[in-house]
Order: sequence, then C-alpha cells, then structure tokens
Amino acid sequence: MSGGPPAVAVVLAGEAGVRAGAVDAWLGDEAARQVVDEASAVVGRDVATWWRDPLALSCDTTAAHVEVVVSGVAGYRSLVARGLRPVVVAGHGVGEYAALVATGALPLDQAVELVHWRAELLSLSPRPSCAGMAAVVGPGAAEVARAVVVDVGATGTLAVASVDGPAQVVLAGGCDELARAREAVLAAGLDMVRLPGRTACHSPLVATTARHLAAALADLEWSEPDVPVVPNADGRPTRDPQQLAQCLRAHLTSTVQWEATSRALVEAGATAVVEVAAVPVLGPLVRQVHPDLPVHLAAGPGTPIPTEHATAVPVPTGGES
Repeated sequence: MSGGPPAVAVVLAGEAGVRAGAVDAWLGDEAARQVVDEASAVVGRDVATWWRDPLALSCDTTAAHVEVVVSGVAGYRSLVARGLRPVVVAGHGVGEYAALVATGALPLDQAVELVHWRAELLSLSPRPSCAGMAAVVGPGAAEVARAVVVDVGATGTLAVASVDGPAQVVLAGGCDELARAREAVLAAGLDMVRLPGRTACHSPLVATTARHLAAALADLEWSEPDVPVVPNADGRPTRDPQQLAQCLRAHLTSTVQWEATSRALVEAGATAVVEVAAVPVLGPLVRQVHPDLPVHLAAGPGTPIPTEHATAVPVPTGGES
C-alpha cells in the first residue's frame, strides 16, 4: 500500500457553472468569506445577495461572470486553508480568471474589476439573437466540427470556440452559420445543441471586445503563482507570469483547449481531480479524456479532501461550454 494522499488537480468552471446562491455554501468558512467580502467591497454591493436572484444571473452577464469567478476563488481558498495542496490548477473560459487569482498570479480586486469590465464590453458584441454558441456532441466531434468550419466558415464567420473533449466541441458564429452547421453535423450522424444566451466568445466575433480590453489587461499586476496554471489558449502548465499574461491577452478570441488541458493535468502528475463548483461541469469533460481518473466535486467547505483511499463522487455526462 502506497503512502500519502493523491496528487490533486483543481479545476474551476466558467459560465456553465453559474448557479443562483452557489457561494452561500461557502460563507460559513472564514477563508471563503474573506474572498466574498473583498469582492463585495470592489463591486460596491453585497454580492452574495446579488447572486441569490436567478433572474439576475440569467439576464446579467456581469453578475454571472463575477459570480462564477469569485465562487471559484472562495472555494479554492477554503480547501487550501483546510490542507489541500494542488499540483496544478486550471479554469475553463472565464474560470481561468478564478484559477489565476486562486493561485496568487493576480490580485482578487484587479481580477474582479477586469471580469466586470469584460462582461460589460461583451454587451458590445453580436447579441445572442444574431450570434452565439452551439455544442457538437458525439464521438469524433472535433473532426466533424473542424470539417464543418472549413465548409460553412468559408462563407461566413464560424469558429471552433472550445475543444472540450473527444465527444464535445463548441462552435461560435452567426445564427445563419450555426443553422447551416447544424445541418452538416446532423448529416454526419452527431448532434448539435445551441447554448442559449451565450455570446460568441473565443472567436473572431469578439475581436472588438478584445481590443477594448487590451489596455486593462496591460495594467494587471502579475506574480508567480503558487502552483502551475494551465491557460486555455495553449493547454500547457506554467508558473511564468509573462506566459500567463500572454495567454490571457489571447484568451477571449482563442479556442479553449480543454481536452489538451485535461491531458496536461495528468502529465503534471495529478492522480485525482477536484472540481470547485455547485454542480459537475468540468469533471465529466476530464473523464472523457481519462475515464478512470477519480473526480471529486467540491460544492461547499464540508467536502472531504481527497485521500489515498477516497472514492470519486459520481458525475453525470455533459459539461462546460
């Protein structure tokens, strides 16, 4: 019998992890409460109260994005205060901001302000009634999605926004392009599911937003993180602040390389994964790549820290977008 706990990777969900009242479960923990109180001071309102309203989170991109980032950081800090020592950390989409703050690469106040500004800028992008995102689901999703982009994208704006796993790839584009893409995907024997209310992030359609965001990104104060972070843009763990900053500058218009990230977690030595979220979002995607890897859901401070003989919390199929 080997000694010691497993090497743990921590993953932090993006917009798909938003849930009304999700941060409430962490508020009784001192480390997590400090994060929430600091976020409230930055935003100028009691964020926990703000995020208890499902309508606010479904209709207000700013509320949703700040909620999932702060909740991720709060949960991470709580688990670390209880003794969890991750070997690598990653966040999906806007969850990358949570990963950078949680590991000490960015200050919380700067990240909250930036995520707030980023969400407001996204309102300048094509509205969901004109453009959005859709998930290609099924075996060989990446090959089908890329072929569809070459075909449909030749006459419009369509891009691979996120390679989530072997059986899920997200496309971003105009509504007409997404409609034509769906016909091609169904003809290839796979399914394509529109993600309602989503801005067409991680594609050329948000290039204007990215340009407006550049000045704020340039003003960030970077530090070397406590543990390696896997950026979405390249899927490679690093503690180099310059590399992390470069990837964050490219983040909004680059494809989210989550399948590569799932591989990188194990290559970095992880033998178990903890997902900080109210519901399973990233765990099922990691399991697409590593079916036997133990995955634990941390939805509150009572979550058992993984030990050598802990069993994984069962997770349904599905995933981040």
